[in-house]
Amino acid sequence: MDTCDSLRKITSNQVDTPIVTKGQASEILFVLDSISKHVCNVIDAAELCRCVHTDSQWRESATNTFSMLSDYIAQLNADKNLYRRLTNVIESNIFASLSEEQQRFATLLKAEFERDGIHLADEERETLRQLQNHLVELESLFQENITSSKKFFDVDAHLAEQIFPRDFLEANLPQSGKSDKLTLSTDAYISNTVGRYSANPLLRKQVYMESMTSCPENLEVLESLRRVRHESATMQGFRSYAERCLSDKMARTPESVNKFLSMLQNRIREPYLRDMAIIQQAKQKVEGNSMVEPWDIPFYTGILRSSNGLDPAELSTYLTIPNCVEGMKILVQELFGIILKEEKLNEVERWDHGVPVEERARKFVVISENGQQLGTMYLDLHPREGKYVHAAHFTVKCGCAESVGAKGFQLPVVALICNLSTDGKILSHSEFETLFHEFGHALHSLLSRTTFQHMSGTRAAMDFVETPSHLLENFSWDPDFLRLVGKHHLTGNVIPEKMIQLLLQTRQEFKSIELQNQILYSRFDQALFGLPIDSTSIEIFASLYRQHNIPYANGTHWHTRFGHLVTYGAGYYGYLYAQAFASDLWKELKLEKLNRSSGERLWKDLLGHGGARDPQKIIQDLLGRKHPSVDALVVDLTNNKHNA
Repeated sequence: MDTCDSLRKITSNQVDTPIVTKGQASEILFVLDSISKHVCNVIDAAELCRCVHTDSQWRESATNTFSMLSDYIAQLNADKNLYRRLTNVIESNIFASLSEEQQRFATLLKAEFERDGIHLADEERETLRQLQNHLVELESLFQENITSSKKFFDVDAHLAEQIFPRDFLEANLPQSGKSDKLTLSTDAYISNTVGRYSANPLLRKQVYMESMTSCPENLEVLESLRRVRHESATMQGFRSYAERCLSDKMARTPESVNKFLSMLQNRIREPYLRDMAIIQQAKQKVEGNSMVEPWDIPFYTGILRSSNGLDPAELSTYLTIPNCVEGMKILVQELFGIILKEEKLNEVERWDHGVPVEERARKFVVISENGQQLGTMYLDLHPREGKYVHAAHFTVKCGCAESVGAKGFQLPVVALICNLSTDGKILSHSEFETLFHEFGHALHSLLSRTTFQHMSGTRAAMDFVETPSHLLENFSWDPDFLRLVGKHHLTGNVIPEKMIQLLLQTRQEFKSIELQNQILYSRFDQALFGLPIDSTSIEIFASLYRQHNIPYANGTHWHTRFGHLVTYGAGYYGYLYAQAFASDLWKELKLEKLNRSSGERLWKDLLGHGGARDPQKIIQDLLGRKHPSVDALVVDLTNNKHNA
């Protein structure tokens, strides 16, 4: 922080100096970004460390560092001299002659200052700073509770052994010792596997209820988070936290978000009702009643999808981690002329001490076709105690210029964190798809070339930033790409053509159910952080489930394990928003051809800009319009072969 304070002092001493040249303006903006860069280089590394390090003391220290630096960031955002110097640039005659990136950076940074209450009186600003510190504590606690909460419970042994080998459960979970019982846990792998494969509705219900009530401590945390977010937003002049969050996004307002979600919901209403009727019919045939419960949906959609002859277990034998990594190498080589070169991690940079060799993190250096290093990517793919439980892309260090006008560049460093199934190197197709989703984020970070770290990579509008990740997901469904990377883990044989065709048939099957759930989560997120209502999160959740005609189990609170309420608060709709853009871009760019012209267009017109260009201009240039269309997103939803 000493370096940052020195830069702050220099800026403060010059606050009344007139700005008469572009060089002056450029230097001021660069210094402001440098302050942010020095902080982010530490806090971003701390964020990764607290989420993945095997040593609990390291995680605790990283959490403390994150909290301390979050407080320091709040102080920076309340520094009037920094704000005055920034407004000096914006209000000068020089501003119109600056580059698009410089103007965008200055405008967005000014808005950030103002959202954090720079316009408030000193006493109010201090109150706001304390509120924001409290927010950081609540957000950290919410995530920590998700990571640490795990319930163990006994089930009938003969039912559990129909899904898991006894020796697997005994080796991986503490057992109660009862001869007729086996102990399961609320880990996602356990609950998802039971939900998908158990033919016994009582076991499915028991596991579902245990999993969906496994983090009750976050109910109170979430209510506090709602209250403090709303209080801080109203202090900053907004009617709600959602309004504050959306003020710099593509959607702009809660009303626009609601309009988009309603447009999508109207398009899927009939396919959704039809798909639910198909599930009702299937349950009637198997169980003698047609009342669909929430724990029935994964099981019956799985049965119906597999009825076309596709065996997910057999498919997985062709989708391995080595094949996936090879696919990443092929993609960047063919599209961008880039090489992913694996290097050994040294002990200093490791965070996975004590982990079996085959499950350790891996390091890849990204090299351009002229031999220039572009950045570094780490892969940490396997679950372990104390590790972040979802899949995510972490920016460890942003790519940005080292100084004004110089050629020096701080190379980006990213980490892809996943929790793949414990079945060695074999992946489900869903996991295969997830890896390419996160790889899309990584490419956004690694290939952007911006002056400012504040504009680097995924530091873009929240409802645009998922576009590259959704775009890359499409490769996991592309027949030609599957032929390239789908090799049997034992024989090396290429994935059979019939298996590819059967897989493609499943893509649109019951997609309306997935979209309906995503719409519900998006509306829930908006309701939680929108204009205050006198209802608890459970009451809001239950009400929305019923409004959307989605089966709900009373008393469950899945949302207490929904980390996106912290990271994407009031912005979760952005997944669907970006997915709509990505669906259109896949058709427009024809990336499945794996040719350099498509890759160059993706790199230069989208990835390379990071957040330095208005995403509406990017979309306008690529698609000829600024707003999302749901047409490509809902294509083929009417084609479900399981007729009701």
